[in-house]
Amino acid sequence: MVLEEIRVARPADVTRVATLYKTICDHQPLDEYGADWTWGEYPSVVGLQQMINDATVMIGLKDQQVVAGGVLTSGEEYPQVEWLHHFADDEIGVLHLYGVHPKYRRTGISTELLQAIIKQAQKEGKKVIHLDVLAENVPSKKLYVKNGFEVVRSLVLHYDDIGDQEAQVLEYRI
Repeated sequence: MVLEEIRVARPADVTRVATLYKTICDHQPLDEYGADWTWGEYPSVVGLQQMINDATVMIGLKDQQVVAGGVLTSGEEYPQVEWLHHFADDEIGVLHLYGVHPKYRRTGISTELLQAIIKQAQKEGKKVIHLDVLAENVPSKKLYVKNGFEVVRSLVLHYDDIGDQEAQVLEYRI
């Protein structure tokens, strides 16, 4: 195990969680691939606090620092997609804001956290996890496929902060 601790974030973690996402956003101009997040809009401190309160924010810690994170929400967010498996909204988890601190990439942390998120989703009664990835973000897609996610469809998705983008949606059957 590379991470010292993986757990659900608590309200008191918001500053450390925000520091992780701001670092990822600030590093994006140096990344060949990425999510194209816009710090202050998506994600933001207020938005992260809301997610910690209303969703499941999983964090990975190393040296007392939050070095990885992902947000698991409930319910269908892609009504235009014909999924491989069909479940009630409360049985669907959707993964958002999945990221690793640039300093800790290519260490196995991504797989470690993703597996913990899958286990947490199962604990919460989820039967499937959905997510989207920008079409050109090949490393992220490889991570998800390597961990059992299936590419369901390519499509154009609208993101409030970056507009219409070519993307792929993936599904993991728990």
